[in-house]
Amino acid sequence: MANNTWTKEKLKRFLNEGRGQGSGKEYIPWNFTYNYSSKGRVSRIYGLKTRRIHHLHSDNQYRAFLLFEFNSRVIDIRESFPLLDVKEVVDDKEDLRFDKFTDKDTGEPYVLTTNFLLTVEDANGEKQDVARTIKNTTELNRKITFEKLEIERRYWQQQGVDWKVITEKQLPRQLAKNIEWIRETMLEGSEGELDKDELSLVMLRLLLENGELPIREVLKLFDKMEELQKGTGLFLFRYLIAKKELAVDMTKKIDLSSNVKDLIL
Repeated sequence: MANNTWTKEKLKRFLNEGRGQGSGKEYIPWNFTYNYSSKGRVSRIYGLKTRRIHHLHSDNQYRAFLLFEFNSRVIDIRESFPLLDVKEVVDDKEDLRFDKFTDKDTGEPYVLTTNFLLTVEDANGEKQDVARTIKNTTELNRKITFEKLEIERRYWQQQGVDWKVITEKQLPRQLAKNIEWIRETMLEGSEGELDKDELSLVMLRLLLENGELPIREVLKLFDKMEELQKGTGLFLFRYLIAKKELAVDMTKKIDLSSNVKDLIL
């Protein structure tokens, strides 16, 4: 069980470990899932874009991560980003209650964090960071939550970084489920002996040539034609969606009994 007491020694150790530093594969989050208790289920997930393990502290953070990763504009995801210099950065801080965010036993100020710092790239290749805080709507009525959000808001405003709060209402569950269902096919080694890039083109052609057939029947036909193990067509169908070579409405349940022409956009 994690020792939640916050001390100067622990702060020094975190800094020496490089927490909150780096980017991409080299980034180390300030808080690992085992550092503190969480009201939600914690998750550790391998990032397809960052090539490292991400530490997420609630179901909402997990869903947000899936949506961020699936967004083509997002090129880096840094979770649990520490505001180490918050008191130096924020000029207008007289009314901010930093005293509420201290360890009751040691009196040591906690290091405040923002859930996600994302690097996004526009169509012209310009990159910028945006900060996102994930909160359940029930938390927004708590004074302590408001105090922390106001500190975050002023910090990122001072830095010139776009910052927003995202609640569960902006994290569609079905979209997250669909992303979860397809992303596995993008993991290295998930295809076994298959040449998934070459075979997925065959699969795509077969789908486009059989628009009147149910998806499930086309997948079975593919497995039979190519003399492949049962389920290979389904794997490649998911892979095509994950690569965005096949467009479907990701906010709705993907019904394999639908005709190809009715499902593919």
